[in-house]
Parts: sequence; C-alpha cells; structure tokens
Amino acid sequence: MIATSKHFNELSAKRIILQNTFKDHTKVNGFSYKDWINPPAGSFYEKYKKELDEINNEMAPPLTYQS
Repeated sequence: MIATSKHFNELSAKRIILQNTFKDHTKVNGFSYKDWINPPAGSFYEKYKKELDEINNEMAPPLTYQS
C-alpha cells in the first residue's frame, strides 16, 4: 500500500500520541527493562509495542525481494 501524505500525517500523529503515552506511563510507573524485553500478556508494554510495530510497518513496510 502506498501511503498518501494525509494518511502518513495521520500515522505520524498517532505515533506521537503513542510516544507521549509511553512517556507519561514511565513518568508515573518507572521503566521496567524486564517487562520491556518480555512483556506480560495484556500489559502496557505489550500493547504499546504492538501498536508501535503496526504503525511503523504501515509507515515503512518491510522490504520484499523479487526473484
């Protein structure tokens, strides 16, 4: 999928909001390296990493090689 400028801007805005949520969460709860590396099911870290991966993959999809 080729992202339009408007769509790309929307994804960028979602990413900034998500990053601000992470910053606020770590300010209140501290940062857990253990939970970052291996997030428990349903945890903030799991949800954050999943949503961030989805946004990043849409903004810059993985390369595919043609043979």
